[in-house]
Amino acid sequence: MRTPSVLHATAALLAALAVAPLATAQPTPQPTPRPSLQPAGTAAAAAPAWRRSELWGGDVRSLAFHPAQPQVVYAGTSAGHVYVSRDGGDSWSETGPPGALAGWVVSDLLFDPDVADRLWAALWGTHDGGLVIYSDDGGDSWQVPSRDLYGTKVYTLARVPGHPGRLYAGTLSGVWGSTDGGASWSRLTAQLPEVHKVTSLLVGPADPNRVIAGTWERAYRSDDGGRTWYGVFQGMILDSEVFTLTAVPGRPDELWASTCGWVYHSLDAGGRWQRFEDGFENRRTPAFAALPSGRLLAGTVGGLHLSDDGGAHWRRVGPAGLSVLDLAWHPASPDRVLVATEGSGVWVSDDGGATLHRAARGMRNLRIAALTRAGREVLAAVNNAGPASGVHTSRDGGASFVPESSELPAVRDLVVHGAAVYAATERGLYERAGGQWRRINEIGEERVEQVVSAGERLVVRTREGFWEQDGPRFRRLGYHHGPPRSAALTADALWVSDAAGLYRLTAASNDDVAVPFPDGRVTRFGDRLLWWGEGGVYARSGAGDPAAGEPWLRLTDGPARLLATGDAEQPVLVLTEKGAFLLQAASGVLRAVELPVPSHQVTSALVAGGRLLLGSAENGLYLKRL
Repeated sequence: MRTPSVLHATAALLAALAVAPLATAQPTPQPTPRPSLQPAGTAAAAAPAWRRSELWGGDVRSLAFHPAQPQVVYAGTSAGHVYVSRDGGDSWSETGPPGALAGWVVSDLLFDPDVADRLWAALWGTHDGGLVIYSDDGGDSWQVPSRDLYGTKVYTLARVPGHPGRLYAGTLSGVWGSTDGGASWSRLTAQLPEVHKVTSLLVGPADPNRVIAGTWERAYRSDDGGRTWYGVFQGMILDSEVFTLTAVPGRPDELWASTCGWVYHSLDAGGRWQRFEDGFENRRTPAFAALPSGRLLAGTVGGLHLSDDGGAHWRRVGPAGLSVLDLAWHPASPDRVLVATEGSGVWVSDDGGATLHRAARGMRNLRIAALTRAGREVLAAVNNAGPASGVHTSRDGGASFVPESSELPAVRDLVVHGAAVYAATERGLYERAGGQWRRINEIGEERVEQVVSAGERLVVRTREGFWEQDGPRFRRLGYHHGPPRSAALTADALWVSDAAGLYRLTAASNDDVAVPFPDGRVTRFGDRLLWWGEGGVYARSGAGDPAAGEPWLRLTDGPARLLATGDAEQPVLVLTEKGAFLLQAASGVLRAVELPVPSHQVTSALVAGGRLLLGSAENGLYLKRL
């Protein structure tokens, strides 16, 4: 038997994997080299500790209750977090070193029935590959018993009670089996190429040699421990991806399958299936639970559904915006049900699913798309979080947020103009005035990429052109260049970049502006402009005649990305391969900033009340004193 490799930190895990799905998966920032700057040089940054904001949520893909400690439950996310709750799911904390499984989706969690405290995890890479790993210390460290499955995504696991070492894995390439605790694996469905993308597995409760596999199109069954397989199709429509397979407690031959086309019931271990759909508001059903009481729960991408009559009729419970990815019930109190959702963390029911409340406290797996300040409020746009999506409000500088959200479409930009806040979204422009959001009718559901404000002017950039506020309404601007990629407003002009170059647009002229390199972006700070992209960051005045040929001054070389901070003194965060820097407006100095996450994870920035706030793509909101 191979000796497992014990991994206590991110670096060790990635070394064991040889090639990580994300090249910059390590969360610990490295010392920042000094880039090539303008003659003013740089200033050393102070290094107070980063704090995490109390803004809760998570893209939870898997749940597992501890069989011997029913108040202990684990949750795995799409960003490699494994959270633990010691109060039955009311609150959560992250296990192990931060980012230990970064780059992996924790698609399944499973406690071993024969090895006390052993927690198995199925992983698939956000780019490619997969692993089966386990922890014997509550997720503080993980062991990788084999790399045999590294070339295929692993979606689900099944153990055979009473047969230590016997393990099945459902993968992109079919069903794999191990008889030595995962130290080695063999592909059990190699002779059946149609058995692939196996997203569910069920070992027969009464027969350990019976294995049923749910694939991307219907189900297959083995009665000899995986040596031979045959399709169990009768009654199941072709192209019904089988997300889950669930045995009814106390009735080993009675099964439920949840699919991309509602749910199916079988009384003979999959020999024949009957489909049920009455009452469903959405057909795609990634999660299912059969409670000991006889109640059935089906989690769809359009809410949780419940049946009390054996599946004949269903009704939605809880918010329609919940996309349910997994369900688990408390071993000692089966009416307590945990609901894993896409983006909004875990929801809890204490009455068998009839009512739900959100219980994501401690989960920080959120995407913060944009930040801004409106008076004393800090506003954070949260995307892809179901009912938790929208713009959240903080009145303590970003340390905590009120639990309500606006449930806007996915937000791309936030800006304050006058007494109103504007949100650029995937489906139109929204205005907040008087505490309520409304969509701007003139723009409709056109995708809005950016909103820029200067003085009395407010301009909106869409994929194809521009709108400008004109009194109480918006009017489309005449624009005759390529699809705009960025925009900036100065006192007398709208500056626009497309794939070909930069243009200065005024009421009287439309001027081409020479730039240091093509295909860049333009950002304004004060009365100056920044040109940035793959060729570095350059600055020049935003005033005067562009035909005069004012030179651009290089601030950094190499690829760079800029995020506006909304602050007059430190208006821009510069993200480069050499580090991160806050631009000091008065002196032009770039002040080095140590990041709490890799730079590609930083999505938004804000300087407010002497604090720097950073929004991330997968880890919520960070803040620290400057």
